[in-house]
Amino acid sequence: MAKETAVEESGQKGGAIDAIDTLTNRQKEVVKLIAANPSMTYNEIADALSINESAVGKHITAIKNKGVLIRQGGTQGYWEIKLPKT
Repeated sequence: MAKETAVEESGQKGGAIDAIDTLTNRQKEVVKLIAANPSMTYNEIADALSINESAVGKHITAIKNKGVLIRQGGTQGYWEIKLPKT
């Protein structure tokens, strides 16, 4: 999937993210930031949420374990969000 098509319009995706019951409110905030910028780094997420990078790492790990987030292309890649089918 191309980077340009990995994320739908943030408003449309934001409502779908809010509907994911398995994510905590903070995890939803992380996913929304990533939806707005799929190339976002841990540092940028930490700055945006005023938390430290280790907390971001824990949230990202939990989100990936729940099957909502996938990293494409390693450190130079982007995040892909997998929304549940409705």
